[in-house]
Amino acid sequence: MTKKPKLKSNERGFSRGLLHVIVSVLILRATVIEAYNVPTGSMENTVKVGDFILGNKFVYGIRTPDWVGIPWTNIGFSIPFTRTPGFAEPKSGDVVIFRYPNDRWPANIIGPLDPSLNYIKRCIAGPNQTLEIKRKQVFVDGIEMPLPRYGKLNYAQLFSADYQESAIFPRGLGNRDYFGPLQIPARGDTLWFDKSSLDLCHNVISLEGHEVFSTRDRSLVIDGKLANYYVCGENFYFMMGDNRDNSHDSRFWGLVPESNIIGEALMIYLSWDQTERNIFKRFLTLRPSRMFSLVD
Repeated sequence: MTKKPKLKSNERGFSRGLLHVIVSVLILRATVIEAYNVPTGSMENTVKVGDFILGNKFVYGIRTPDWVGIPWTNIGFSIPFTRTPGFAEPKSGDVVIFRYPNDRWPANIIGPLDPSLNYIKRCIAGPNQTLEIKRKQVFVDGIEMPLPRYGKLNYAQLFSADYQESAIFPRGLGNRDYFGPLQIPARGDTLWFDKSSLDLCHNVISLEGHEVFSTRDRSLVIDGKLANYYVCGENFYFMMGDNRDNSHDSRFWGLVPESNIIGEALMIYLSWDQTERNIFKRFLTLRPSRMFSLVD
């Protein structure tokens, strides 16, 4: 008779402790650190398919969830979100985790994507910076940005400087190997439609949540009203994969607005070969040499 109350007390203490742990983990996941899987090879060999990344959500400002639904499916719905002030802004060279900016601009050839997924690329240029690519080499404000330590490119597959790639963004700025120059818009910039690329203007305006379409006289109709200029409400970023010849990135689908930034990639905590379909055999394909290495 005397042992039962003590047993119940221990059970309640264990339950409270477990609840505290769960709540703490959820708070940590929502505010500071979250795990991400790498689904494509566009960042090889900096990060590979099958790498699991820990990302810092705190450094750029905590972004509350904007989509609620069933993970790994398109079943769900968008919700309003907000962002707290951060300690830094993405800069050239950062490996950034972000929401795919699907704005449905005219040249966009990407199909429907899972809104529950995040993407990882390297930030190449940010607001007010000018990007140019010459013979696969990246230049930001005229200064060469070296290929990252584990980056990949192949000079045997080099497009000519005068080739205009049809899928490039914005149209008319060359190809994946000879691109630009392109100045990245910043908050407060005025885009005059008669002087700017309409693809760029359409991309920026759409990503800021407006309905927009073009007219024949280089004007745009924004939310049903004819306009000949637009003032940017956000900072924008140009993202590229380190596997420069095999990366679908801002050269093809456009810019990433500040509101889509999730965090900075920190560390690979798990890595295995995902081509092995058997989940039990997959543990035999672990890549210990990649585990607990920093992303740089």
